[in-house]
Amino acid sequence: MTQPATPRTSDPPPPADADGPGQVEASPLAGLAAGLVLVAAGVALFVRALLVGADRGITLGGPTSAPIVVTGLWVVVAVAYLVTRIAAWRRRVPRPAAARPTWRVPILLMVLLVAYAFVLKYTAVGYVLATVLFYVGSAQLLSTRPLREVIVRDTIVGVVLSLTIYLSFTKLLGIVLPAGVLPL
Repeated sequence: MTQPATPRTSDPPPPADADGPGQVEASPLAGLAAGLVLVAAGVALFVRALLVGADRGITLGGPTSAPIVVTGLWVVVAVAYLVTRIAAWRRRVPRPAAARPTWRVPILLMVLLVAYAFVLKYTAVGYVLATVLFYVGSAQLLSTRPLREVIVRDTIVGVVLSLTIYLSFTKLLGIVLPAGVLPL
């Protein structure tokens, strides 16, 4: 008569499968630490931008307000991220397992970003058209849906986003972006 095999206590635990239920999650303290670092860096940069702006004279419509606006938004986003990490840490809700990372998407995004910078610097396409193309391309790379299902939505978002950024920088902040072939 045979006995069922029982695991010995001296056996090492089975290796964690990256796609299975034994996947190891990042520590919730890592998210808190990242949030604190982002808030601290944002506050330091915001104070620095205020000091530089005070030396040059802060004007609402001038280019000296751009670093203040950008670093202020950074602080807001960092605080929002930190609040979400604190809430998740307090609830201790396990996050769903993320898909296994691949190198294909980051490499293609890097190539797309270099092409975007090249188009902005060396062609007459202009900021708005180049940004729309960059947005649609990067959204497609990060999307799991087929292109035909999201092309209209991504194009509309890309046009609104690029026009908003272009008009904000050129009209409100006085920072010139390449107009390109469009009569803006």
